[in-house]
Amino acid sequence: MTVKTNNLLLIILLYLLTGCGFSSGLYQDIISAHNHINEQKYSEAAEIYEKILIKKPSKNIRIKINFQLGEIYSIYLGNYKKSIKHFETIVNDSNEPLWQVKSLEKIGEIYFENLNQYEKSKAIFYKLKNFVPPLKKQAQYTYKYALSVLNNKEYQEAIKELDAVIRLNNKEFSVLAYYYKGLAYYYKRDWENAISQWNEYLRRETRADKITDTKFLIANAYESSEKLKEAYDYYYSILGEYPNPDVIRNRLNTLYERRVSRKR
Repeated sequence: MTVKTNNLLLIILLYLLTGCGFSSGLYQDIISAHNHINEQKYSEAAEIYEKILIKKPSKNIRIKINFQLGEIYSIYLGNYKKSIKHFETIVNDSNEPLWQVKSLEKIGEIYFENLNQYEKSKAIFYKLKNFVPPLKKQAQYTYKYALSVLNNKEYQEAIKELDAVIRLNNKEFSVLAYYYKGLAYYYKRDWENAISQWNEYLRRETRADKITDTKFLIANAYESSEKLKEAYDYYYSILGEYPNPDVIRNRLNTLYERRVSRKR
């Protein structure tokens, strides 16, 4: 949560307060919480916001404060249980789709990024990707749903969902989908299809570090499938690019010895 976000939410809250004739006490509480955030006193800010909610302000005020608390608890205090509770309150109590979607997205990200609870992140991103009418970020939600399936070790289903991402033809997520399809096949020990998908990814990727990392995976897949010459060639091609050259040298030496042994 950036200072810009804090300021925006503060402006919204104060607008609602002044426009609806709320007491100066509530006004001062919100100012005080905002000042604590600027001073990086996040626990104190959260405590003030929690006390404001106990006073049962208007529904619009509660939505903004619950969202602020959800961000404070997740970003600064690492209390993901409380964060999810506040975001879920918005989803359950608000009839505004914008706030529901924003809160569901936050919940999905917490389950995926922070808690590694992929079954739960699947459920959240499934709702978002199937939202009616379709959301502007549908491609992103479909992609995050596919990754949740992949991380939940449902590899065949993940391949199907990643194909759905590719069909959406969103440049950013469709390109990444080829990479993760490669991973899904790799985890299935289907080396040939893994290599095929990573080559599709390399045809579209332009970032040097991602290209190097993917070539390392291709080399590893060739090595796992006992195609030692192909593995050697790929490892050698990234010798001067891979962050840890000793790893590549060790792989090359091992492959060289194995190839010599085969010829004996």
